[in-house]
Amino acid sequence: MRLQCLVSISALFVGGVSAANAEPSGQCPARDFQTAAGRAVDDVAASQAFSGAVLVAIDGTPVLQRAVGQANREWHVPNTVNTRFRIGSTTKTFTAVAILHLVDEGKVALDEPAAKYIPSLPQTWAGVTVRMLLSHTSGVPDYVSAPNFRERETHLIQTSESLLALVRETPLDFEPGADWRYSNTGYLLLGMVIEKASGRRYPDFLREEFFQPLGMADTGYETEDAVIERRASGYMRTRDGWAAGPFITPSSAYAAGALYSTVGDLLKWDQALYDDRLVSRAGRDLMFTAVRNEYGLGWQVRETWGETHVGHGGAIPGFQASFERYPERRLTVVALSNSELGVSEKLATDLAGLCLGVPVYPAEVALEPGTLDGFTGDYRNAEGVLVTVVRQGQRLTVYVGDQPAAILYAAGPATFFMKEADAQFSFRSEAGQTNALVVNQWGRDHVFDRVL
Repeated sequence: MRLQCLVSISALFVGGVSAANAEPSGQCPARDFQTAAGRAVDDVAASQAFSGAVLVAIDGTPVLQRAVGQANREWHVPNTVNTRFRIGSTTKTFTAVAILHLVDEGKVALDEPAAKYIPSLPQTWAGVTVRMLLSHTSGVPDYVSAPNFRERETHLIQTSESLLALVRETPLDFEPGADWRYSNTGYLLLGMVIEKASGRRYPDFLREEFFQPLGMADTGYETEDAVIERRASGYMRTRDGWAAGPFITPSSAYAAGALYSTVGDLLKWDQALYDDRLVSRAGRDLMFTAVRNEYGLGWQVRETWGETHVGHGGAIPGFQASFERYPERRLTVVALSNSELGVSEKLATDLAGLCLGVPVYPAEVALEPGTLDGFTGDYRNAEGVLVTVVRQGQRLTVYVGDQPAAILYAAGPATFFMKEADAQFSFRSEAGQTNALVVNQWGRDHVFDRVL
């Protein structure tokens, strides 16, 4: 959940390390991890901000596995740690590893033009290389942004060529290699490169080279006609309750986002990336080194909680995924959700911090109901966005615009924080009366005046 201006999420698909600092197998540095992590999961589940499964592991040994919410709300089927979820753009990690695997075999060269493998590309894309596609520095326009894509194309069975046709005549966003912009088209093209270089269909290549050898029996490429056991249905949480996630054909995601998996299978994927089974040390070093904008070759690369953090999120209608690796600690966190507002990335990052012993959340304080009542009411900013604050029991609940409710946790006499988003709320008073609400997110204050 993010404050879009204030609190919302909506997206479509949106190597070689030392283990010297690793904790003993199966043990987080924080000795109170189980209690703190259990409460974190319970809180986001109670607020219905998260429905899905989570896993935390040290050196390949799970230290936390939990499932909350329902895999199917029509039939009231609960999620389990073995529920299969669509993982959206986390698929890109598999596509990237497949390319580096083919590089190791001498079948693909990173700095060759993509047109060498896909002769049908427009002449204006001649300067685009495989490396640029992997790092989102190609300038190739994103087919997800094509006119009518969400309204029409996601409802149709697609091929790689039909998806490419959506942007074939569109100018490049920038000169190849000159800038960075996330592009699902880049990974569409990489899927086509994999098929050309390997002589196999993209789903077959992944199954034969990765899923079967690693025992990832719960991971696969979704198709429109597939019957997939234990697959969750996707949902959206609205202010008025739950709604079915928007329909999307799996083929419209292809190599950019058409995979499904489980938290356990993604742990197997994680462990295979510590040695040379899939990609050489040189290839892993390339993947896990940032090129631009904290992005390497198919992997987000950043520092979190003072640690190197590589991984990839995923969002596809009705689902969210977060796959996080802290290789120097041999720490893995996976959060898969069948809710489009599933706060998977926030929860996964928080669980990593709790495992590492970081003070993730401010210390909570207890406030009297009468004090909380003094903050309730409506607040509006200069842009007309309405925020409504109500008391429910011993806590405040906040509604931002038409978005779902979020719980506020007291950190002081008039300050609060959220567990669904990195946002702080503080109430200002004058002459003993609350007259404004200040919401701080990403270092910026948003001021809402009380509606009298």
